[in-house]
Amino acid sequence: MEFFERVYRISNEDVEKLEEYFFDKQINNYYFYETKEGIFLVVVSEKKEFDFDFSFDIVEERVTSSDDWVKNLISRPFEFIEGVWIDPDFHDIKKGVVIKITPGLAFGTGLHDTTKLAASFLKEYLRPGMDVLDLGCGSGILSILSKKLGANRVLGVDNDPLAVESALENVKKNNEDVEIRESNLFKNIDGKYDLIVSNIIAEILIEALEDMPKYLKKDGIVILSGIIDSKLDLFKHLNIIEHRRKNEWNALVIKF
Repeated sequence: MEFFERVYRISNEDVEKLEEYFFDKQINNYYFYETKEGIFLVVVSEKKEFDFDFSFDIVEERVTSSDDWVKNLISRPFEFIEGVWIDPDFHDIKKGVVIKITPGLAFGTGLHDTTKLAASFLKEYLRPGMDVLDLGCGSGILSILSKKLGANRVLGVDNDPLAVESALENVKKNNEDVEIRESNLFKNIDGKYDLIVSNIIAEILIEALEDMPKYLKKDGIVILSGIIDSKLDLFKHLNIIEHRRKNEWNALVIKF
């Protein structure tokens, strides 16, 4: 399948707002690179013409294939966080926790800082036997990791049917007992959980926090990720147990 790449020249100040824009739109088919000539953004699309809400100078337009872009992007296993490996194919990995994820242009493959931050907190705070809710599960990577770390019940939900389809495929590939549902935040969620993890944009996290206590067991833990620097103040009123930052992204552990 052919894809269309458009290369833009941007400034260093544009990077943060672009990261937020793409995260908001759940777009993963982009990357930045820097040369002595400046900083560039590459956006990949299935369509030759695609909507983009910024007016940057176009440096180059070119045609690429899924093999060229997707498979070359993650063609071999990589260490996602310490002791946890992402395998885009079926390699024989003998160390740590291994999550098999189908490479694709959407829903995340473990490359984004927000996913790594959330996963690092899961590895620290999840205890075997916990019931876990992954709110906005995308590819299902955090749901699968929760189960591999010893969780009891794991429910992953997303409001995008394509994300749900992707997560179901990845759960099957990993042969894990993880339930995936379509749900707009808590609309289709039952039960209470020891741990809720949510890697979505800040404004939606704030909305979700209103109902979150109803779905937490006593002394439950919440992991929030996807908070860009400019939105961090929205969460300063919470009972923050731990805060981690990677580049311009933040993740929090909170208790109610």
